[in-house]
Amino acid sequence: MSETLIFLLFGIVFLFAIFWQTRRDRLYLFELEKRLEEKEKRLYELYQAVEDIINGAFPEATTTLRGDYTKSAPELRNSSKDLKQNINKVYSDKRKAVILMHKSGSSEDEIAKALGMGKGEVKLILGLRDRVV
Repeated sequence: MSETLIFLLFGIVFLFAIFWQTRRDRLYLFELEKRLEEKEKRLYELYQAVEDIINGAFPEATTTLRGDYTKSAPELRNSSKDLKQNINKVYSDKRKAVILMHKSGSSEDEIAKALGMGKGEVKLILGLRDRVV
C-alpha cells in the first residue's frame, strides 16, 4: 500500500512539473512573438526609409525596378553619374534642416520627430556640422 502511495505522489509531482514547464514555455513563446512583431515593424520602417532614400537620390531607379526597361544602357550609365549629386543634395537638404531647426531652439528629439529621422542621426549631424569643410 505504501508503494502505491509513493508512486501516486511521484506521479502528482511529475504532472505538476510538466504543467509548470508548459506554462513557462508558453510565456516565453508569447514574449518571443512580441519581440518578433517589434522586429518586423522596425524592418518595415527601415525598408520604407531605404525606399525613400532611393526615390530621392535616384528617381530613375523606381521606374526601372517596376519593369520599365525602355532606357538604354548608356542612358542608365549617364544617369548613374548623377546618383552622387542626388544623394549629396538630399543629404545637404536634410542637414540644413537639422541645423536650422537646432539654431531656432528645437531639441534633438523634436528635430528627429519632425524630420522623421533617428535621434542618433540628428546628434551626428549636429556634432559634425562644424567639422565639415
